[in-house]
Amino acid sequence: MSEPAASPTTIPAPRGEPIVRARALSRRYGSTVALDEVDLDIHARELCVIFGLSGSGKSTFLRHCNGLQTPSSGSLQVFGIDPATATRRELRGLRQRVGFVFQHFGLVGRLTALGNVLSGGLGRLRGPRYDVSSYPQSMRREALQQLDRVGLADRAFQRADTLSGGQQQRVAIARTLFQRAELVLADEPVASLDPETSEQVMGMLLSICAEDGLTVLCSLHQVDLALGWADRMVGLRDGRVVLDQPARALTSQQAMRVYQRSQHEPDEQSAGWAAVETDAASSPRPRMGDVASEHA
Repeated sequence: MSEPAASPTTIPAPRGEPIVRARALSRRYGSTVALDEVDLDIHARELCVIFGLSGSGKSTFLRHCNGLQTPSSGSLQVFGIDPATATRRELRGLRQRVGFVFQHFGLVGRLTALGNVLSGGLGRLRGPRYDVSSYPQSMRREALQQLDRVGLADRAFQRADTLSGGQQQRVAIARTLFQRAELVLADEPVASLDPETSEQVMGMLLSICAEDGLTVLCSLHQVDLALGWADRMVGLRDGRVVLDQPARALTSQQAMRVYQRSQHEPDEQSAGWAAVETDAASSPRPRMGDVASEHA
């Protein structure tokens, strides 16, 4: 039996009410615990990364935030709404404010890049839309502007399934921007990309969201990449929060302790987490976010 996780080190909450508020949030699938009494607040304009081993609960938490999954116990509010108990109308309104960038892009391959971006505006319209020409001209112009922001205006009329992985993810980002989301959930958005493209895509996502004043809650496995651009790092292990620190205050070694299974180091775990708190205070590090404009 593994030792219980150490108490997480928390950072002072910014002023104002949190956009996301989880209290004792738990999710179980039979005997499997995906989330275990998670307490977490996400505030406006934060760029927060959730990281940890596969199966630690990262994706499950994100999917709770827009109502794709419901908790077994505990509570979660997003913009003051509980997705699990929201009416259909409330949930529709919430999902207009919450964008989701998926690991595998979530594009319709037979549609053009422009058509996929326009689909992010369906929440503003009534009735179905069958092709690009069925959208109002003003929306087509706006969608083209968002494609231009991610450097793909020249690919607007190219089928999505003919684009490279990095290009497809940029289309997905443009779709979320066109949606006018206030909270961006990104579930391992660069896991399918090579390291160079991953850095480019994350830098672009960071700079645009910072420019637009958006809040980002992102799950990542690439610790060094996360440390480069995040404001805050939240580590999960076995569905529990075991680390909550400003990214500036962490080194890669300290963050990687989240991935150490407790049974491997039963006698050193407490000391290890104490070291994170001590070392972090004396080891500030620069962030890629400080030069994010280079990736715009």
